This record gives sequence, C-alpha cells and structure tokens, in this order.
Amino acid sequence: MDETEKKLWKKVNRYAWFLKFVPFLRMAAVCNNLAFGKVGSGSDIDLFIIADKGRLFTVRTFVTFLFHVFGARRHGNKIAGRFCLSFFVDDSALNLKNIAIDKDIYLAFWIKSILPLIDDGVSREFISANDWARRYFEKNRDFKIDRSKVVYEKSFITPLFEILLDGVFGNFIEDKLRKWQQKRAHGKMEIAGEQSSLLVNDHVLKFHNIDRRTEYKNKWIKTYGNDAKLTGERFFKIV
Repeated sequence: MDETEKKLWKKVNRYAWFLKFVPFLRMAAVCNNLAFGKVGSGSDIDLFIIADKGRLFTVRTFVTFLFHVFGARRHGNKIAGRFCLSFFVDDSALNLKNIAIDKDIYLAFWIKSILPLIDDGVSREFISANDWARRYFEKNRDFKIDRSKVVYEKSFITPLFEILLDGVFGNFIEDKLRKWQQKRAHGKMEIAGEQSSLLVNDHVLKFHNIDRRTEYKNKWIKTYGNDAKLTGERFFKIV
C-alpha cells in the first residue's frame, strides 16, 4: 500500500465514524479504485450505500449533508481525496443484474471487491443476491465480500432517529425528499453525455458520468477471449 492509498484510507476511517449515526443505513462500502487498490494523486473515494426499503432518499440526504458540511463531498472540480456519493440502493434492489451489460466483467469484479465500513449483515444478503456474478470467477468458491474493514456498528443513538423518522411522519419526509431529488436527477439526466450511466427510480440512484464497462468488456475479450475467467491479475491488466 503506497502513501496515497494510506492517506485515503486514513480519511475513510475518520469519516466512517459519522456514518454510524445515519438512520436506516444498512451498509456503506468503499468501492471502485480504492477498493481495487489502484489510486493516484487525483483519486477520489467512491462509496456504495444500501438503505432500508422506503428510506432511500432519507439516507441519501443524511449522508450527503454530513459529507458536505465537513467539506469532504466531491462536487464540481473538487475531486481528489473527496467522497463520491454516486451509488445508492435500498435492500429491495440488492441484485444488480438488471444494470449489468452483456459479459459485465467489471461489475462482477466490482461486486466482489467492495469493502464495507458500516454493515449490519446486509453485505451477505448482497453477495447472495448477486450470485450470478460467481460464474465469471476462476475461483468461484471464494465468492464473498471482505468484511475486514468493518470497524463501526450503528450508534446506540441511531435507533432513536429511526423511531422519529418512522411511520406516517417518516413516510411524509421520504416522499418529499424523493420528489425533490428525482426532479433534480432527471434534470441532470437530460443533459448527460452518451458515456454516462444514470439510473433514478424509487429503489436505485446511480450517477456515473462516464461508464467504461463496454470498453473494458471488449478489451477483455480481445486480450483473453470470451470464456476466460476473472482473476485480479487479469482484471487489472485491462482497467
């Protein structure tokens, strides 16, 4: 692990502490380049968030607010060392097969590589729901998520927040946040480029301005053939 990676993980561990106070958050995991161990001086920190069903937009609001208040959220030209909050799902949408492309070796590797920080056990449900990705791997018996980075459980205060935001009142707040965020998201989708991968519905929020999965798939097939199995060594030669 080089100094840049160490610096980013130090920042992750510092800010993960705040995530344990977010109501209805079931998992927050590091993903993409930092999870792969491939970062540079300009790298950001990608997070993948799983929320309780019916509280996706409440969770996104809390998480975004926390990182924005502490000046740690990626936005505009402020990228390096900041948290990219671009992928949220609720626990009714754990299976990502619906967003997979044909021969999606990148998504398969991404699923196995996420590193949970906060996890109430839903990571096991997540890997089970995405068992379809197992077939891509050479050693598919080891298809599980590394939970060694789980250092924080939910705070004892968090259930109090969940009680306050439960029931009719919580549903009202969630509905208002959903309509507001979806309206903004659909506005962004209208001006997004052809390389973007944006998905906005009641259960999934995915905002990726550049989606290179087709490029990686084609490079994979050209390099290894259509039937080659995933290993870390092979994967990192094409990304």
